[in-house]
Amino acid sequence: FIKVLLISKLYSLTHRKYHLMLAVFTYVSFHILCVFCMMKGTMFGGIFLHVKQQKHQQMLQAAKRLFTAHGFERTSMQKIADEANVGVATLFRYFPKKELLISEIVIELIEQMMPQFEAIITSEATGYEKMNAILDTYIDYIFTANREAVTILENFEYYATYNPIDVEIMANIKNAYTKIGHSITLAIAQGQQDGSITLNPEAELTAHTMMNVFGIAMKKHAFTSFMPYEIFPTPKKEQLQQVKHMILHYLKG
Repeated sequence: FIKVLLISKLYSLTHRKYHLMLAVFTYVSFHILCVFCMMKGTMFGGIFLHVKQQKHQQMLQAAKRLFTAHGFERTSMQKIADEANVGVATLFRYFPKKELLISEIVIELIEQMMPQFEAIITSEATGYEKMNAILDTYIDYIFTANREAVTILENFEYYATYNPIDVEIMANIKNAYTKIGHSITLAIAQGQQDGSITLNPEAELTAHTMMNVFGIAMKKHAFTSFMPYEIFPTPKKEQLQQVKHMILHYLKG
């Protein structure tokens, strides 16, 4: 009887120990599984996000090529989808209307120029020297490998003139353009503070007029420079440099 009782007690202890070990094992396994699922979820989420961003860029680049070659009006969403090798439904899922695609490209192109202007404005140069550097940056921009960008920006101005564009979209584009204009305003204000720029009211009006002429000449060059000069005479780099010197002359008062 005692032997049976001891065996029974031993079995009971062993059984409880087994259940305790099983409970510990289940608890640890559950937490390991949770950590594993979180890691996998983060990894797969990261991969999904990367693929989504890649496809987004793929469609933007396709749209840029077509907008440069054919303009906005003659480029349909179907053509962009075909160029990007995606379904048109996928394109509309990313960009519900063409104006959203246009605005993202335009804002991106404008903001690509900002780091150069910001570096000029935050430099230790005088205001006059900063204006010189800003105008040189404009000229270098259109005479280097930026034909696509400048052509799209010029195309957008024509497109926006004859096509109604959502107010919010236009506001976002205006904000992007304002940043560049703000760089010029800051450079002139700093020049007036440090004495390198002296503007009387008449000279100020002339300087702003010359800057507008300068901007129009640059756009004309970018937009028509692929045409024969005899048909569409476009400003040469030396001529733009001459306009720049005239602007700087007036900034000296």
